[in-house]
Amino acid sequence: MTAAVITVGCRLNQAESDCLRARLQQQGVVLVANPREADTVYVNTCTVTGNADRNSLALIRHLSKLQPKPRIVVLGCYAERVGERLALIPGVDEVWSNRRKQEEIAGVVPMAVRSRALLKVQDGCDNGCSYCVVARVRGKPVSVPVATVQEQFNQLINQGFGEIVLTGLNLGKYQSGDFKLGALLALLLKIPGRFRIRLASIEPDCFDDELLEVIQDSKVCAHFHIPLQSGDDRILAAMRRRYNTAYYRRLLERLELVKPAVNIGADVITGFPGEDERSFARTEHFLESVPVKYLHVFPYALRPETPAAVLGDVVDRSIKQERVQRLRDFSERRRAAYYRQFDQTVREVVLEPGYKALTDNYLRVALTPEGIGYRCGQLARVKLRFEADGPLMTGCLLDCPEYALVKEEAL
Repeated sequence: MTAAVITVGCRLNQAESDCLRARLQQQGVVLVANPREADTVYVNTCTVTGNADRNSLALIRHLSKLQPKPRIVVLGCYAERVGERLALIPGVDEVWSNRRKQEEIAGVVPMAVRSRALLKVQDGCDNGCSYCVVARVRGKPVSVPVATVQEQFNQLINQGFGEIVLTGLNLGKYQSGDFKLGALLALLLKIPGRFRIRLASIEPDCFDDELLEVIQDSKVCAHFHIPLQSGDDRILAAMRRRYNTAYYRRLLERLELVKPAVNIGADVITGFPGEDERSFARTEHFLESVPVKYLHVFPYALRPETPAAVLGDVVDRSIKQERVQRLRDFSERRRAAYYRQFDQTVREVVLEPGYKALTDNYLRVALTPEGIGYRCGQLARVKLRFEADGPLMTGCLLDCPEYALVKEEAL
């Protein structure tokens, strides 16, 4: 029996797909990457935007036309939201609810297929943002027990992963007994060995004093993705976000104090109902004034069954796209300026396929020279060089064991 697992969407979906692969392997299933070679294909879908819906649906329809056709199992957030509709598609054999998916992967150590291991520690959200449909299909916040997280984390370390990414739908809401995210992080940092921990996206209102203290540890990556969504307080209120721009500014200023060289990214939505030119100008001005280093920018997409749906989608599509492009241009300028700061410096990286690497502060690096030997997933030190005309950063390995072996053999 062979199976392929295909994922659409976020790191949380990817982490759950890794757990599903591990469960299938435990059951004696042979995992393959190519769905044409699989007896069963599991499609882990996403519904965060209309594009995610369309991508998930297109993938399902494409797979259903393969000859010979594999058994197709559809799961994930899109399946949770419109499962009955998906079950009617010719070729779809089974649709799992999110509850069924969690039952299948409960307690499973993820079988990571990337250089960095994703470890799910939390699910669900009760923030009630007016534009979000995912929280409804994921449910209320729940957290993986501390002992389970600790055990799975240890197993991933023993498997040789140099970086482990903690992830959740609303990661900052982690709470198991008296353990909030900061306490969990402090516990994991006590585990011996050479490793580092990266935190997936965290909402601004979840950075309490305990977390701000713990992230000063050198094993915590100097990189945080903190959704903003708008730099206009009126729009933030309409979005039902739990902070204003003054709070967001203070948080970023504190992060720069406690975590030197920190790389801070943000999500921004353009064209939310009511965002006129003045509102967008306030967003641009705010972003210019805070130490955000890069952006993920999305045009607002009306999601059915959300509070914002009654507001309509009144900003013209061309205007939304023009604002998206302006912010993406800003992001590229900020990213390049941030990268340039680390020219001729040495930083720790996790080694990735294709002679690539990722620094602790989220700089993507092209390793030189190509042809060197190393094991993906391990940590090493790299001398960085800024390249304005090519990949933004190139790097030369300094202390990778496999690289050292290659050099000795060359002598």
